[in-house]
Amino acid sequence: MMEFRIQDIFREYGPDYIKTHKLSKEQWKVYNAIISCKSQALGFHTITCDECGETHSYLNSCRNRHCPNCQAYAREKWIAKENSYLLDCPYFHIITTIPIELNEIVLYNTKICYDILFKATSESILKLSADKKWLGAKVGITSVLHTWGQTLEFHPHIHSIVTGGGLQNNKWIESKKEYLFKVQVLSSLFRGKFLAMLKESDLTFPKDKEYLKNKYQFNKFLEPLYKKTWITYIEPPKGSPENVIEYIGRYSFRVAISNERIKDISNGKVTFEYKDYKDEGKIKLMTITAEEFIRRFLLHVLPNRFTKIRHFGILSNRSKKTIIKLCRILIGTRVNNDFSINIKRKLKEFVCPICGSKAFSYRFSYCNEYRL
Repeated sequence: MMEFRIQDIFREYGPDYIKTHKLSKEQWKVYNAIISCKSQALGFHTITCDECGETHSYLNSCRNRHCPNCQAYAREKWIAKENSYLLDCPYFHIITTIPIELNEIVLYNTKICYDILFKATSESILKLSADKKWLGAKVGITSVLHTWGQTLEFHPHIHSIVTGGGLQNNKWIESKKEYLFKVQVLSSLFRGKFLAMLKESDLTFPKDKEYLKNKYQFNKFLEPLYKKTWITYIEPPKGSPENVIEYIGRYSFRVAISNERIKDISNGKVTFEYKDYKDEGKIKLMTITAEEFIRRFLLHVLPNRFTKIRHFGILSNRSKKTIIKLCRILIGTRVNNDFSINIKRKLKEFVCPICGSKAFSYRFSYCNEYRL
């Protein structure tokens, strides 16, 4: 079966697209990176076998976080690091979303609104979990920003993995229920925090909504959203703690669409698979123009240097190591250098095709003639 890549779509239909569409600086960077990935434009690296001396050359990848070809190494490296912070406790999966009425404003103010999305989510979870009515402790949160739905439409939301327990006065309190707090309570609190923060932000508006610069008009625009139910999900713990890092890693380094989902790119159209959650999660095919596909894909380019994975509560970076050690003592997990999770890694190990040795020397080189 023929395989198609996003790189193929960009190379075939990208030149026509950029003639009629204005790209941001960040979008240009992603566009050029994906087109150049594993091509002579980025040079090559060599691996020399230490046993037989045979040298093998490979084209360099772009390592852009939006490129579907370049996420495996970054994901495995991150998972290896996060293993050392895993606790022997249940973990909940929480999803917070914003209504579609805000999408256009978010697209004009991505960094501001994404930061608010993180802040409103983490503050809501921490406030509710600290309430004795629910848990009465400070939990740990790992949050990941996603901006897409199954059909690549703009759908900003946060996936949060939350410890099913937390610290209170140097005591570990574990959740005894299949939920940390009621989803309706989280939805209401998150909605209030997000809209309050949005009102205080210095926003840019599209031309047809410049009247929203007026504070009264903006408050009037937001008023119906206070009455609307904002969609949130709280999934109970699934599987063992050992699977949590794998789960987070899969969400953390996912791009808008993988190459495997693309089924055809002929006749100026792109056909891809998607999961229809409104129809019991059935796998279906969608066909759209190549122009529309590229437009949708580029909607999900993040602001430059934007951090899309963040930690809060007892997992906040400032004091993470010390607090995790304390939590393990309180939970009953041995604290030593051997604390590790037995997860089989998926990175391909270099094996010399000539002699079978795994000992090698690595050298990175640019091909100056093609270097961008």
